[in-house]
Amino acid sequence: MSVLEERYGLHGLDTTVLGGELDENSAVLLSDGSRVVVKVSPPGADVARIRWQHELMHRAAAAGIRVPRVLPALDGDTVVVRDGRVITVQTWLDGRTLSELDTHSPELLEELGATAARLVRALADAPKPPDSAPRYWDVLRAAEAIGVEDLPGAYARAVERHGPSLPRAVVHQDLNDFNVLVRRGPDGRHHVDAVLDFGDALHTARVGELAVAVAYAMLRKPDPLAAAAAVVRGYATEGDLEDAELAVLFPLAAARLCVNAVTWTRRGTAYGNERMRHTRPTVEALAAIPPELAEAVLREAAGRADDVLDVVGVRPAFSTPPAEVSPHLAPEGRVRRTTVSGESATLRLGLAVEAPEPFTVCTPLDAVVESAEGALILRHGDVWSRWTGVPAPSRDSLAAGEPIGRTAAIQVALFLSLETALQAPAGPVTPSLAGAWARVSPDPAGFLGLPRRESTWDTRRVLATRETHIARSQRSYYRRPMTLVGGEGTWLYDDRGRAYLDAINNVSHVGHANPRVVAAATTQLRKLNTNSRFLYPGIAEYAERLTATLPDPLAVVFLVCSGSEANDLAVRMARQVTGRRDVLVVDGAYHGNTGVLTGLSPNRYRGPGGTGPDPTTHEVEQPNGYRGRVRYDDPAAGSAYAADVRRQVERLTAAGTPPAAFLAESVLGTAGSVFYPGGYLAEAYAAVRAAGGLCVADEVQVGFGRLGEHFWGFEGQGVVPDIVTMGKPIGNGHPLAAVVTTREIADAFDTGMKYFNTFGGNPVSCAIGLAVLDEIAERDLQRHAADTGRHFKAVLDAVAARHDLIGDVRGHGMYLGVELVRDRASREPAAAEALHVSELMKDEGVLVYPTGSAGNVLKLKPPLTFTAADADLFGAVLDEVLGRAW
Repeated sequence: MSVLEERYGLHGLDTTVLGGELDENSAVLLSDGSRVVVKVSPPGADVARIRWQHELMHRAAAAGIRVPRVLPALDGDTVVVRDGRVITVQTWLDGRTLSELDTHSPELLEELGATAARLVRALADAPKPPDSAPRYWDVLRAAEAIGVEDLPGAYARAVERHGPSLPRAVVHQDLNDFNVLVRRGPDGRHHVDAVLDFGDALHTARVGELAVAVAYAMLRKPDPLAAAAAVVRGYATEGDLEDAELAVLFPLAAARLCVNAVTWTRRGTAYGNERMRHTRPTVEALAAIPPELAEAVLREAAGRADDVLDVVGVRPAFSTPPAEVSPHLAPEGRVRRTTVSGESATLRLGLAVEAPEPFTVCTPLDAVVESAEGALILRHGDVWSRWTGVPAPSRDSLAAGEPIGRTAAIQVALFLSLETALQAPAGPVTPSLAGAWARVSPDPAGFLGLPRRESTWDTRRVLATRETHIARSQRSYYRRPMTLVGGEGTWLYDDRGRAYLDAINNVSHVGHANPRVVAAATTQLRKLNTNSRFLYPGIAEYAERLTATLPDPLAVVFLVCSGSEANDLAVRMARQVTGRRDVLVVDGAYHGNTGVLTGLSPNRYRGPGGTGPDPTTHEVEQPNGYRGRVRYDDPAAGSAYAADVRRQVERLTAAGTPPAAFLAESVLGTAGSVFYPGGYLAEAYAAVRAAGGLCVADEVQVGFGRLGEHFWGFEGQGVVPDIVTMGKPIGNGHPLAAVVTTREIADAFDTGMKYFNTFGGNPVSCAIGLAVLDEIAERDLQRHAADTGRHFKAVLDAVAARHDLIGDVRGHGMYLGVELVRDRASREPAAAEALHVSELMKDEGVLVYPTGSAGNVLKLKPPLTFTAADADLFGAVLDEVLGRAW
């Protein structure tokens, strides 16, 4: 404190000791409310070197990198020497360190890599340090720091082979997770904000900057290699990497963590113990990764992936053609998640070959036996093959075409090094590493004399083709989408065998690939499918069954193909029957994508690209008990909101344009899973009918038992509409929809102009519709929705109690919403956060997506087969994602 007063003219009020390896660092609260960091070097510190570090900080700041500013003393100097110790004062930078975040998103790690590249560029012309003494933390001297000559072996080999050719530069060389500050941006994600502590800067291998960033990014990660790849991707956007640098990057990063582990174990300080807590588990995980694979992953991340080697045998590997061959890196079954964990391993290395009877296996190339423990490993010049399921040959060497042994099932993989052949897992590998594995473990089909079987529609090609041939307005879910190839029950599966718990698909109402629905469709397709103007039993039976679920007098059905068609027809019907044009809709509602309905959907005409409502569209206040004018705790909320419907009706009537209809979803879906307060629809309907208007219930999102207590959403409000529209769940994903109304309205609509829909209610659609109704009834899915929905809401309420980002949880049955807010008091919508949470959950194998007028509500409308265990898994993943993101 006395130095601050005497030499800097600063008055300190309070001091907090900070961590540090050698320096004594303190945060000091000043009398003006600001903070500074006081750094006191150990005795004998090199003043010239400290001044050089200040020069580096100045260069970094000039390049746009946020770093602390060194404050001059009263005499203008940036260093003060007292009792042989150097004292400097720097500005305090607010923020959290990377180490304070439980996890780091790929985007944040990419920013870390880009920061490393900018630092390299900023210091490219910096002078060398004033002394040339060796530095303990130099990445090229890890073996000396640890005290052994061969630690790790891959490090020693890499430095020996590539060290002399590595570009040299001045680098910060300490981008560890305690030296990088982050901030929360408007998008709800954390971003790299500042770099601290230039005390370990030196002149060494340029790639050391990236190696240190990669090393500490891998700490605490279930998949450290994926974290390393993210950092390298970011670096590659701002800087260049030579082949030699990519070859040594992973060994240098691993060695840095080894130095960290040994150093802090020896010193045994509190700071060191904190650094050590996660280092040893990461080092152990890195030791299990083949260095060749790691290099391939990082080369791919840098955009420098090598071509895949093509290995061709000279003799056939099998005496008779095998009956079944599974392709290289093909899915090995489908892996469903039951707990929160890292990426599932789903892809098989190499080829699996099976036949009903044993067959003879031969070596396609001259071979030498390298190992026969567990699996047979043969060397063929510069390539190694691994055979699982065949006995070892009796001789140590074989000529091309010689028999290895007999088997009925075998798995064969190729490798480009013996080390990788020995380290590569016998079981499946993770899909994210498929590209790298393909480079270090080439497809053995040509080697075995078999034709290659490759997927022609992987995610990259599907995305590229969509970009070329599908309109960009037809957007898909997620920034990093998966390619779906299958589904079953509440699960969807991608082309890599990974399963995703589906919490958003109310289209697949009774479960993906429901056996009853599939059987009904295929059986009917084999019999008859034709224009719906012909006479066939299915349409009559379905109309009878469907209307039986509705209250009187709703008894006449119009079958169409989509919810948009249904709502469009309902509006046309109301306008024709009443002779009026004006329609009331609820603020925030969405009713479909036809020209008429876009003008009746505030969610669209007031959203991006919207051009405003149709002149005959009139919005009523959204009855939102969470953020509306009247909140949940007001027992008169229903009447308060219905009063606005009454005012609008009176206004239109007074203007001579009374409403033709009040078009309202029974629960506001796209507006954010908003449930009306009790009595709202009853009073609103009464006001509209008093003026001669019709009441249309849009059940496209919530009908068919989804709400649990009732089969139809409007029943929960104690009303009977004049017209009901249905879609989405009605056909379990098949294009089927319906409008149901009264005989009186249907007859009034029949003015002589024919109405028909070519495909609406065709025989196959009706068979599917009947199967859906059978599934709901026979499996008691409405009651299941009620029971599971209560459990699901309790799970979500428990998660909300632990995370302030959740402002509200609402729902009935299998229709729920989780509203995210940045502040529970102000209820500021957290739209960017909602999108980010959805991306993170998708990465964890759970599907959810934002909706709502502000895009901040997680919509939950899973298949009705969703179980309590599914709800528990969803809650666990949401809890984990919120815990590490905020």
